This record gives sequence, C-alpha cells and structure tokens, in this order.
Amino acid sequence: MRVTWATEQGSPARPNEDFVATALGAAVVLDGMSIDRDKTGCVHGRPWYVGQLATRLLAGLLDHALSPAAALAQAITETAAAHGGHCDLSHPWTPATTVVALRVRDQAADYLVLSDSTLLLDQDGRVTALTAAGSGFAAADPRVAGRALTGSVPLPELRRAALLTDGATRLADAFGLADWPQTMTTLAGPGPAALIEQVREAERSDPDGRRWPRHKRHDDATVAYCEFAAP
Repeated sequence: MRVTWATEQGSPARPNEDFVATALGAAVVLDGMSIDRDKTGCVHGRPWYVGQLATRLLAGLLDHALSPAAALAQAITETAAAHGGHCDLSHPWTPATTVVALRVRDQAADYLVLSDSTLLLDQDGRVTALTAAGSGFAAADPRVAGRALTGSVPLPELRRAALLTDGATRLADAFGLADWPQTMTTLAGPGPAALIEQVREAERSDPDGRRWPRHKRHDDATVAYCEFAAP
C-alpha cells in the first residue's frame, strides 16, 4: 500500500485539529471535534488528544490479532490514561474526534469509520463512500468503538482508497461540485493537496456562505490517499 497525504488547517488563528498517521500498511485520519468553548475539562487541548489517540490507534492496527474496533477501544483507554488524572474526562466537552482507519492484512483490507469523516473505496473501478454520521465521537469511553462502521475488502479487488475529513469532502458532499469518482480521480492525479486547494477555491468564491451555508468559512482538511498494486 502506497500512501500520500496532505493536511491544512482551516484558519491560521487556530491549530489544526486534524491528524494523519501512516505506517507499514496502515493509515488513520482523525478530525477533532471543534467547539466554541475554551473550557473542556482537559488541560492538554484537542490537538494533543487527537495526536495521542491517532498514534495509539495506528500502533494497535499493526497488531493483526486486534480487530480495528478493538484497536480503537484500546487506544481510547490508553489515551484516557495518558491524561494522567489531570483532566475531567466526564466533562460534556471533553476532547473527541472522528476516526477513519484502514489496514492491510493478509489478502484483505480492514476498515473502520466513526462519525462523519469518509472512507472512499475503489473496487475494480467502482467507487463507494462510507461514513458513519450519528455513530458518535471517540472521546474517553472505549465503548464507542462498538458503534463504528467496520468491514473488510478483498485485497485483489481493491485498487485505491482515501481517508478524508469533512473539511476535505466539501467539494462533493456539501458543494456538489464533484462526485466521489471525480474526487478519487483528482487524488490519483494531482493528489491530496490539489483536492484541498479545490475546496479552498470554492470556499473563497463564497466567503459569506450564501451559496453554501456552513458553520465555518474554512475547515481543517485532511486526506490520506492509498494505492494498491494490481494483482
């Protein structure tokens, strides 16, 4: 599995709360839940939380004895412990995140999607989009891993895959300027950074959100694009 990726914060005044990590046939993309509240019960902050969870999840995925859901539950438990008892993890605004994960194992690719980020799969030219809006966010309770969308795809039929936060999918699912096959074509050609720039161009053309009403003019945007060798 060959992976290329790009990430860009939505505003220079705010840290990037997305996170991407890849290693040895696995990739994870997380999108920290942004809120307009300074008090979250956590002294570390959302970027710290997202990075901690992402790296632990990636490590868990490399253990093929663990399912993706089990790896996520383990990562949530470990990250909760990493707070060191200094944070109120029962706080209603404790840091939380969406999760998309992909792992190559034997002759299959395992995936996990939690909340409203998106996984694109190209199976022999047929592109499908998987999202799990409404399934909840990963925060401090490992039981949320049981609500994630999970599955496996036979590796011989998987050509390409992409893990995208909702800031990167706007061109297709919010603005209607591309469909999912066109999104995958952009990723296969100009690449992840080019897709994000297309999103930014559309956002700049509608700065006040009149054509495309949205909570943020620009959102953090992250893409990990994966290519698989032909069988």
